[in-house]
Amino acid sequence: MSAGDHHPELPVLVGRDSERALLREALEQARAGCGGAIFLVGGDGLGKSRLTLEATHHGRQAGMAVLLGRAGSTGRAVALRPLTEALAPLSRTGPVLEHASLRPYRSALGRLIPVDLAAGAAGSPSPVLLAEAVLRLLSVTGAGRGCLLALEDLHDTDPATLAVVEYLADNLADQGTLLLATLRAEPGPAWDLAQALGRRYSGTVLRLGPLGRHAVRLLVASRLGLDAERIAEPVLDRLCRDSAGNPFLAAELLRAMLDSGNLVVQADGCRLVDGVRTEVPTTVRRSVTDQAERLGPAGRHLLTAAAVIGERFPVSVLGLALKMGQDDLLGHLRAAVTAGLVTAEGGDHDWYAFHTTTTAVALLGQLTPTDQAALADQAVDAVNELHPGLPGEWCRFTARLTRLAGDVPGAVRLLALAGRRDLNAGRLGSAAATLDEAWRLATAGVDVALRADVLHELLCALLESGEAGRGLRLLDSLDDLCHPAVPPERLAAVHVLFARLALLAGRRADAAAQLESARTLLGPGASERQTAPVDAVAAHLGLDAPGRATRLATRAAAAAESAGLPGIACLGWQARGVLARRTGPEGAQPCFTRMRRIAERHHLPLWRARAAVLLAEQRWLLTGDADGLARGAERARQLGAHALRHAVEVRLAWDLALRAEYAGAERLVGQCVAEAQRLGLGESGPLLSLVRAVCAGHRGRRHELDAVLAGLPGDGGEAAALAYGMAGAVCALLEEDPVRARRELDRAAAYDAGCPAPYPLAGQHGLALLLAVLRGDADGVRRGDAGGTPAGRLHWNRQFALLARAVLLGRRGDREAAGATVAALRRAPAHPVALHLGLRLVAPCAHADRWGEPVDWLRGAEEYFRLAGVPAPARACRAQLRDLGVVVPHRRTGSRVPQPLRMIGVTEREYEVLQLMADWSDNRRIASELFISPRTVEKHVASLIAKTEQANRAALSRYAARVREQVRPD
Repeated sequence: MSAGDHHPELPVLVGRDSERALLREALEQARAGCGGAIFLVGGDGLGKSRLTLEATHHGRQAGMAVLLGRAGSTGRAVALRPLTEALAPLSRTGPVLEHASLRPYRSALGRLIPVDLAAGAAGSPSPVLLAEAVLRLLSVTGAGRGCLLALEDLHDTDPATLAVVEYLADNLADQGTLLLATLRAEPGPAWDLAQALGRRYSGTVLRLGPLGRHAVRLLVASRLGLDAERIAEPVLDRLCRDSAGNPFLAAELLRAMLDSGNLVVQADGCRLVDGVRTEVPTTVRRSVTDQAERLGPAGRHLLTAAAVIGERFPVSVLGLALKMGQDDLLGHLRAAVTAGLVTAEGGDHDWYAFHTTTTAVALLGQLTPTDQAALADQAVDAVNELHPGLPGEWCRFTARLTRLAGDVPGAVRLLALAGRRDLNAGRLGSAAATLDEAWRLATAGVDVALRADVLHELLCALLESGEAGRGLRLLDSLDDLCHPAVPPERLAAVHVLFARLALLAGRRADAAAQLESARTLLGPGASERQTAPVDAVAAHLGLDAPGRATRLATRAAAAAESAGLPGIACLGWQARGVLARRTGPEGAQPCFTRMRRIAERHHLPLWRARAAVLLAEQRWLLTGDADGLARGAERARQLGAHALRHAVEVRLAWDLALRAEYAGAERLVGQCVAEAQRLGLGESGPLLSLVRAVCAGHRGRRHELDAVLAGLPGDGGEAAALAYGMAGAVCALLEEDPVRARRELDRAAAYDAGCPAPYPLAGQHGLALLLAVLRGDADGVRRGDAGGTPAGRLHWNRQFALLARAVLLGRRGDREAAGATVAALRRAPAHPVALHLGLRLVAPCAHADRWGEPVDWLRGAEEYFRLAGVPAPARACRAQLRDLGVVVPHRRTGSRVPQPLRMIGVTEREYEVLQLMADWSDNRRIASELFISPRTVEKHVASLIAKTEQANRAALSRYAARVREQVRPD
C-alpha cells in the first residue's frame, strides 16, 4: 500500500489489497445506484473490523452516508441492536422520517429510532414491513450520494436483525446502498444466512485468511518504523510461527517482545536478545479464553487438556485420558477447528495441533500446576494403555508428560531410553539432543546412579556424532559420580568414553589418564569382558608402538566378540586394520571386512558406515578412485556422524591436492579447519597439515611449504614422514634439486621409523625407489627387480615403482615391456604432478636405452609445468629436448598456437603459415602476407609436413582447414 492510501489515524492495513479493492469497487457502485451486500468472514483477529474501518473511512471521504452498528458481545442478544445503533444517529441530524416516502413506515421505524407516534399507534410491525421500512430509510438517507450500512459481529445478533439483513440483501440490487456485515466462520444462524445469500447471489462472502510472510514483514516494519528489508529474519520467523499469520496476534506479540526487552530496535534494524523471555500478552490470553469459552465447559476442558498434552496431540490419548466418548470428542474437536483454535494434521486422522503456539500457551496458563500435573498423569496412563512399551516417538512423547506430572526420575529414564534407541538406529543428532535433555534434567534431584547411566549414554551419543569438545566439557561431572551407589564397572565405562573423546580431540595424554582411571576402578581381577573396551581404546592410543597395540587390539576384539559386545569388537578390528595398513593393503583389508560383517550382523549403522569408509579408503589408496569416499561422506552426513564425515572430507581434500585441484583442496581444508574448531576434533590436525604441505610443495612454493613444516610438532608427529616424503621431496625435484630431494626422503624415513605414518607413503616404496634406480643404486636396483613391496601397490607409490621398473627393463634391453609399462601408467593418470615429474626424470634413460617416447613425455611435461606456473621443471624439459636434438619453440606469453599443435612443436610462425594454407595459398602469397621470403615459407611448410605427419602439401592444406574449423586456441 502506498503512503497516499493510508490515513494517519488508521492503523496500517497490510496483506489485504484484493479485499480492499473489492470494497472500494462496491462503494463506487453504490454511489452510482447499484447496491449489494458483502459479508466479511473470518476468525478473531484476522482483520474484519480493520477492513470495515477502511470501508467507512473511504465512504465518508467519498461523501456517502455511513451508518455503523455492532451486536453486543456480552449477555443476551438485544433485539435489533445493530440496526438501532446504526440508524439512531439519523434522528439527531434532522426530521428524516418526515420524508413523504417514509410516512407510512413511521410506526415500523419507531422500533429503531425515536419518533413521536400519533395516538393509537401500537403493536409490533411484521418483520417484512420492518425490513422494507429500513430499506426505504436507507434509500432516502443515501439519495444522490450512496449509503454504507456496516453491521459488525452478526454472529452475536438476534433473529430479528438477521431477518432484516436477509431482506435487505435480497433487495439492494437497484438501491444505492452497500450492506457490509462481519461475522465469524462458526456454526450458527448468521453463518448459515451468509452462506445461503452467497449461494443465491444476493451477497458476496469474503473469507479472510492468515497473512503471508511478506505481509507479516510489512506489518512489523510499519509498527517498528523500519524499512521492510531491515526486519531480521529470526524476528520474522518467530512472529510468523507464533501468530500463524493472524495480524492481531502478530501485533500483540510484537508489542510484548518490545516491552520485555526480547526485541531491540536500532537504526539499522532489529534483533532478538537471547535469554529474555516474553510472556503471552494479556490481550491474547483473553482472546483465546473467550474463544474457548464459546465452546462451552466441556469444549474448554478438552482444549486445556489438549494443551497439557502438547501443541500436537493425539485424539485417541486425549479421549481416553478424559474418559470422553468418541461422538462427544469429535463434536468438540469440530467446533474447535471451526473456531480456528486447532487444526487436523495431514494424513494422520489421530493427530491434531493448535493453530498457533500462542493458543496452547494461553490455554495452559488457565490451569494451576496441580491441575496440569493431574491431567498429565491421566495422559501418561492413556499412552501406556494404548501403546505398551512406548515404541517409536511415544517414549519421548511420554517423557514430557511424565515430567509435567511431577515424576522427574521417570522422565529421565524415558528420555535415556529414547536416546539409546535413536543411537542404535543411527539417528545421532536426535540421540544427542534427547540425551542432553535427559542429562540437564538428571542434574536436579535425581539419584547419582541414574545420573551415571545418563552420562554414559550422552557420551556415547557425543562420541558417535563427533562432538568431542562438547563431550570433554562434561569431565567435571565425574567428581559427582564418585559415589558408592555407582558401580565401578559403570564408572570405568564412563572413563573409557572420555578417553575415546580425548583421542578424537587429539589429547592423547588425557586419553591415557582416563584409561588408567578405568583400569584402577576395574582392578586386577577384572574379567576380559570388562577390560575389552579399555584394551580396544588403548590399542588406538598406542599406535606408535605397533607390537603392543596389535596384541591389545587382538585381545579386545576376541573378548568383545565372545562377550557379545559388537561395538567394542568393531573398535578392536578397526585398530588392527589401521596398524596393518602401515605396511600395505593386504593385512588391513580382512580386518575392515570383519568389522563390517560384525556391524551388519548386529545392525550397527554407524560402525557399518565406518567400515565402509575404511574399505573405500583402501580402494582409494590402491587405485586413486575416491568415489567411495565421497559416498561415505554423504552417508555420514545422513547419519549425523560429524567426526566420520570430517575425517572423510580431510581425505577428499588430500585427494584433490594430489590431483592438482588446489583451489578445491584449500577450500575444503578451510571448511575442515572451521569444523574441527567447532567440534573440538584435534585428531585431524596432522592430516590437514599434510594437505597444506602437498598444495604448497606440488606447486613449488617453498616458502609456503616451509611454513607448514615449521608448524609440525617438535617430534614431527604422524604426518611428518608423509609431509617430507610427499611434499618436501617433490618440491625439491620441482626446484631441480635432486640432492635436497634425497635429504627430504631420508628425513621422511627417519620420522617414519620414530613415529610410524598412518600410511606407507613417505617415499621409501615409491619416489625414493625411483631415484635410487636412476642413480644405479644397488639396493634400489635389487628392490626394483623384486617388483617392489606390498606398499608399492598403493597408487601414489605405484606410479614411481612402475617407472623404476620400466627403467630397469629398458636397461636390460626389453624395450617393448618398458614402453608398455609407461604407456599403461599414462592411460589413467590420477596424480598429474607425480606423472609428469616421473616422466621427466626417466626421459633421459628412455632416450639413452631407446625405449618409450621420451620426446612426447618431455613436451607434455613442459606444457603442464609451464601452464601450472612451475618454471624450473619446464625449463629443464626444454633443455632436455634441445639435448635430444628437438627444435623447441620460443615460449611467448599468451601463445595463439592451439595446445594440440604446441604439443607437437609447432611454432608461432609455423602456425601463421598453417592458417594461411587453409585457403590453399601459394608460397608467394603467404610470403607477402607475413613479410618473409618464399624460401622461408618453403622451409616452414616442410617442417609442418613433418610435424603433422601429412603426406604432402595438399594434405597439409586440408589439415589446416580442419584445424581452423575444429581447434580453438586456448
